[in-house]
Amino acid sequence: MKNTSQAPLISDLVLIGGGHAHVHILKMAGMPPLKSIIEKNGIRITLISSTILTPYSGMLPGFIAGHYNEEDIHLDLRKLCSFGNVRFIHAAAIGITYNNENDHDDGEDTARGLGFVQLSDGRPDIRYDTLSIDVGSSPSIPSDIVLSSPMKVTQENDKSLLQQPKQELLQQKSSFLSSITPVKPIATFSKRWANICDRLYSTKLNCTYSSSNPFQLVVVGGGAGGIELALSAQLALQNIMKEDTCNDKYEEDCIQVILVTRGQDLLSSHNFSVKSIFKRILSEKKIHVRYNAEVIGIMEEKHDIYNSSSLLSTPNHELKLSSSTKEQLPIKFHECLFCTSANASSWLTTHTPFETTSDGFVTVKDTYECLNHPGVFAVGDCCHLADNPRPKAGVFAVRAGPIVKDNLIAYLLHEPLTSHQPQSEFLGLISTGEKYAVASRGEHALEGYFLWTLKDEIDRTWMDGYLKLPDMSNSIDSNQVLSDDNKNKDEGEGDDNATCIPPNLSKRSPDILAAFAEVNMRCGGCGAKVGSTTLSRVLDAVYKRRVSKSSTQMTASTATISKPKKPKKIDPDDAAIVLIPNATPGNSDKNGAMIHTIDFFRSFISDPFTFGKVAAVHALSDCHAMGAKAQTALALAVVQYAANESMTESTLIDMLAGACDILDAEECELVGGHTCEGAELALGFAVNGYIEDVSLLLRKQGGKVGDKIILTKAIGTGALFAADMRAKCRGEFVEEALLRMVSSNRIASECAMEMNGSESSVSRRGIRSCTDVTGFGLIGHLLEMLIANDDAEDEEGNPLENISAALYIDKIPFLKGGIEAVQNGIHSSLHKENFRSRRAVSNHQDAFHRFPIKYPLLFDPQTAGGLLFFVDCSVCDDFIDKLLKTGLVPDVSVIGELKHFDDIDDSGTCEIGTVCGSNTNRLHIINSDD
Repeated sequence: MKNTSQAPLISDLVLIGGGHAHVHILKMAGMPPLKSIIEKNGIRITLISSTILTPYSGMLPGFIAGHYNEEDIHLDLRKLCSFGNVRFIHAAAIGITYNNENDHDDGEDTARGLGFVQLSDGRPDIRYDTLSIDVGSSPSIPSDIVLSSPMKVTQENDKSLLQQPKQELLQQKSSFLSSITPVKPIATFSKRWANICDRLYSTKLNCTYSSSNPFQLVVVGGGAGGIELALSAQLALQNIMKEDTCNDKYEEDCIQVILVTRGQDLLSSHNFSVKSIFKRILSEKKIHVRYNAEVIGIMEEKHDIYNSSSLLSTPNHELKLSSSTKEQLPIKFHECLFCTSANASSWLTTHTPFETTSDGFVTVKDTYECLNHPGVFAVGDCCHLADNPRPKAGVFAVRAGPIVKDNLIAYLLHEPLTSHQPQSEFLGLISTGEKYAVASRGEHALEGYFLWTLKDEIDRTWMDGYLKLPDMSNSIDSNQVLSDDNKNKDEGEGDDNATCIPPNLSKRSPDILAAFAEVNMRCGGCGAKVGSTTLSRVLDAVYKRRVSKSSTQMTASTATISKPKKPKKIDPDDAAIVLIPNATPGNSDKNGAMIHTIDFFRSFISDPFTFGKVAAVHALSDCHAMGAKAQTALALAVVQYAANESMTESTLIDMLAGACDILDAEECELVGGHTCEGAELALGFAVNGYIEDVSLLLRKQGGKVGDKIILTKAIGTGALFAADMRAKCRGEFVEEALLRMVSSNRIASECAMEMNGSESSVSRRGIRSCTDVTGFGLIGHLLEMLIANDDAEDEEGNPLENISAALYIDKIPFLKGGIEAVQNGIHSSLHKENFRSRRAVSNHQDAFHRFPIKYPLLFDPQTAGGLLFFVDCSVCDDFIDKLLKTGLVPDVSVIGELKHFDDIDDSGTCEIGTVCGSNTNRLHIINSDD
């Protein structure tokens, strides 16, 4: 995430939950005029959400019925945050504090903020200056039902439930929870529904459901949601039974649906005509309704465990019911869906100071501001409007979004808040499973297929407003920069979001034009690294200058003055090796050595806590690649300039806390560092490691013909986060990448060192050599290892083998988000520089055309990437097994093999990025079965 604001940060606006109202705020934050207001007033927006995808509740019945897929009904919160320049924190809120010591109505800024949000993942609390809560409602299964005990102890209840031993109740709970599926929270319902479908499909293969032995589904809830759920689920389950079944063998009544309601009628908030229509439809669909039935418990029946067919086909759960009017017989079932009235999340009552109703909903004014707590707002199903109570329906949350957005900004700018009186009536379009719907408004009712079409169009239009986001890259195609339209535009008529190309660049190369046009989309992480070609030239120039200077000083020196030493070239290994002198005279290898390395880069994600973790993992990897133990670290941290020092403080705490979680786990002590303010968040570490025996270090050199090439992590982070910057990467793909990026390479390194044991001879080791895959990409770092053997000798003075490599592209693990990015034509800003290494690929043209998506990712810069090993083929399988057994290196794969290379240039050792014979035609890209 880039902060393009020129104003210092002043206020923290925090959103908890990804409900419909907050989704509106996320999008508006990335568009004028709100974007400009946020930037000019130094407002930092943060979304806290336990889920990455948020569903649109209005399309849930259509999803269950099979009319929509999962992507159709879900919005990607991380992608919306990228679009709106909003920090995204993937964690659940579990508590909120409020600072009552300050008078928040006096118009003065409070440096401490209003309070803090406590999160479930153990990170430091998140400060806020204004806060909005939109967390929906919690699962609607009461806890006493889960424990198989009555909701209320009355004469009608079966009190025998209360007499069961506690241990038996707990066993029942774990047994039947898999068959009880609450609709809420809706955000996780799709996975739970998929489990139901999978269970039905698997049991249908082993037993026969029929009209006399049906699969029984119970739906609890007599409102519009419960009815839609029952009808949609019936259609979906019938379709599952029809799959792989001959028409003459399929029995329609093999699925039996029972609707349970504690009311005397269905649809209590709707008119008589609507009720009559649905009674007819339910009767036609053969859905049985149990009225005046309150669920008081769930029991599990015992079955003969040796009769597997009976166990699968017979319902083994029983719904206990109670009624004040007549005895209610229990209902046997295979699966049960709960769609009763919503319950508020318990933590809103127990772990916040805000006023709530007896049901736990946050009480708010007509401005959606909490009673007695200025600056805190609540919206959607989790709130209760004190003066204008409304049902828990998505339509109210959608329409409240613009009001809450305006009031949050107004509060921060000390402007009056806007009141809102929600409509008392609204058009309800209730689906019936098939593409048929019933309209309900006031005393009016209508039904028909055209109403489902209308509902579908309304729902898709609303979703498209958040799925089809405008392009935020602000980049210009270098081929179109000087088009006639651009030339003829008068000053001031251009696109406000376009990057202006100065006239003096009009005749420069396309690369320069493209770089200028895409200046706002330069990558962070290792994607911000200086290219290998540039770096090689710089280091060479500096070295030659030092040699020249040293020669001059030697000529001018006298006999009485010690002559300066000739400078050494920088060692190409992953870290600098500094021998500890005089520990064991005459045997420097046994003296031990310090390992020095440093890494630093700009943030490429909005969450400073996670960024701190990634930065620490990345910095430690150089030590891991060499088999050393990290001892200490010094931090260099850059935080965005903030006029409010508590914002600087909280950001720095978050970032360093994340880093220390990684460092502490590796017993690497953070001993100090340096901080400064800058335009963007950045973090780096100078890490000092140690090894007792230098001869045991893993180096880049040492590979032998026939060795296997092993990679421990999937690649593609550069392209993935380039897409994320443009709001064009799925949130789940970003999450997949981050899970790997916060995973340390220590385990892989330790496994390698254990395999080698005390063997100091590289030629006799099983694990020959190693490096970590970072900014120069897989190809670049593999080339470093191949070239490291050129003109090098083993410990006995024999020249090392000249080696090349065959890469099996089908065996290389790729991140899904990296694949998607390349498919969309998105690459890291360092990709073009890394791609110059293609000269090393002997079959470049063939590989480019055979593997048009995967091949470019071999040059993709990686941040916190994995380790790359050359391993003797005799121990390769054992090493792979050892890594997999840890459960912490799931991507590990043999991706190639070393071959003999005899096309060596005699002009001297090459550097990566330079043009010479040693680094051409050194790689061959194939499939493993070629």
